[in-house]
Amino acid sequence: MIDKSYIYAVSMMIGTSIGAGIFSLPYVASKSGFFLFLVLIIILGFIMLVLSLMYAEVTLRTKNNGRLVGYCGKYLGKNGKKIATLVTLFALYANILAYIIIGGKFLNALFSKYFGGSEFLYSIVMVIFISAGIYISLRLVSIIELLMVSFLAITIFGIIFKGMNFVNFENLLTFDISQSFIPFGAILFSVGTLSAIPELEHIMKKNQKKIKSAIISGSIITVIVYILFVAVILGITGHNTSDEALLGLSSSIGNGIVTLGLVFGIFAIATSFLIIGINLKEVFWYDYNLSEKKSWALTCFIPLIIFVLGLRDFITVVSIAGSVTGGFAGILIIASFYKAKKMGDLKPAFEIKVPIMMSVVMILVLLLGIAYQFIYGF
Repeated sequence: MIDKSYIYAVSMMIGTSIGAGIFSLPYVASKSGFFLFLVLIIILGFIMLVLSLMYAEVTLRTKNNGRLVGYCGKYLGKNGKKIATLVTLFALYANILAYIIIGGKFLNALFSKYFGGSEFLYSIVMVIFISAGIYISLRLVSIIELLMVSFLAITIFGIIFKGMNFVNFENLLTFDISQSFIPFGAILFSVGTLSAIPELEHIMKKNQKKIKSAIISGSIITVIVYILFVAVILGITGHNTSDEALLGLSSSIGNGIVTLGLVFGIFAIATSFLIIGINLKEVFWYDYNLSEKKSWALTCFIPLIIFVLGLRDFITVVSIAGSVTGGFAGILIIASFYKAKKMGDLKPAFEIKVPIMMSVVMILVLLLGIAYQFIYGF
């Protein structure tokens, strides 16, 4: 008998991960070279898998439902909660900014030939419409969100299968060791599934022992999809790979499937933008007791101001979000994991054993990514 909750859990893991970040990967891989990218995504994919399992155990050990901020407050004290709050806010704003940038690129690619305009203008248009939805707290039916992610996944697989016939394998053999760390932030941003972990406890309430398997399956499938997508895009466009991946493909595989990718990419970005925006507004509204209008203004205008002031490079934003927020969130999860083993309220459905030395190595890798971003990425 098919376990629908397990399938939905795996699908949510994949859907949470595959989003705007996938479009950044071919470009960063073109800088380092495919095989250096391959090594890095396997390493970071494994680290994120372990972090996801550690985070799942923390949620299962804790009586009250919560998110990273709440767990850090319980297990790491006030300072841990403050750091987690800053990391969470930074991550949400960085995600919104990334959606503004790539949304403008995709809208411009679709409509500028008919109506004119620039990427900047179309980004502003996207902000206006999504901000209106955030203001009225427009809730999407979950099936709509699932359909958008599903159609985007189908389009990505369409690009992979159609594009295979146009791959020049010589494009996959080049590498630049001096740029081997460039993909770090974009990969960490793209493989991030941590926001989905607390939801798994509810989805698989009747069979929580399978949460571990769902996390492993979802993480492995996601990394495989990324590797195939990058191999095909990079194999076709090589050093001419565009920073959003799709636009450079038209001359090789035709406009049809690229246009389809842009359309569903826009819908997927818009739905994610709306969901994150509403969640952020409610953080200010409910957790910080600000008025609804002030909460909405802080949610929408801060990333818009940053965008207008000039931070409009999609790769830079994704890399910062991945390296800095992903790095600090990972370190907080590791610290909470060991504390929860001693201070947790409940016996979890499953436990994992992570040697201290392995955690130290993961922390060092994450700190290395943060340091690289601060030194070279700003």
